Amino acid sequence: MRKRRLEATTRSALCRSPRWMGSCVLFGMVMAVWIALPGPALAAQNEVSGRAVTLTKDFPGSVPPYFSTTVREDGEAVYKTEPEDERPIEFRLPSDVTSEIFSLASELAESPGRPLESERRVANMGKKTVELFDGAEPFTASFNHTEIPEAVALLELFERISTTQQHLIRLEYLAQFDRLGVVRALLQLEIDFNRGRLIGSGQLVPVLERIRNDRAIVQIAQSRAAQILAKIQAENQ
Repeated sequence: MRKRRLEATTRSALCRSPRWMGSCVLFGMVMAVWIALPGPALAAQNEVSGRAVTLTKDFPGSVPPYFSTTVREDGEAVYKTEPEDERPIEFRLPSDVTSEIFSLASELAESPGRPLESERRVANMGKKTVELFDGAEPFTASFNHTEIPEAVALLELFERISTTQQHLIRLEYLAQFDRLGVVRALLQLEIDFNRGRLIGSGQLVPVLERIRNDRAIVQIAQSRAAQILAKIQAENQ
């Protein structure tokens, strides 16, 4: 469930430092109540129908330890941080990104016998699984490390999508439960934005606007949020 995803992904990143222990205890109490509240079942909305590409990364110990993103041809996408996530994040990707994802996945599917796994001996970097749903026979391939250019490019796109979603999850949590933590989160967001590590940054606009206009948040955070908003709006013009 999305409620558990917020607790697992955000808490794992923030609660390792003694500085955050007090906030994490309070967060745990709040989440215990929130998780108990009833929510609508969204299973029907999460079924893959039509042509779609899914990339799943399962890497225990990382943040997040699991994510799965499904992209449909119209750009509609679903992001999960649990295999049975009943409340994933739903969003729309830019058309050029969607086209590139399907192009890369189709190129991989055209050579189904080609192994994606590199022959090099490398450390465990998490299991990545690519799936192309296109007709009766879906294409599926998994790898730990690959040197196939199409697979490398596809993984990079999905990693950037995940990075964007993680910023969204983190900012939504911090803006509600830990306003002092917003400053550092915004700094990392701006770094990732400047280095081209995000895709679909327009999704961040609502939470950034709330931070910019929230007088309970320190002024430096409000100013940084406004600065990032201006960059996002300039990029999307």
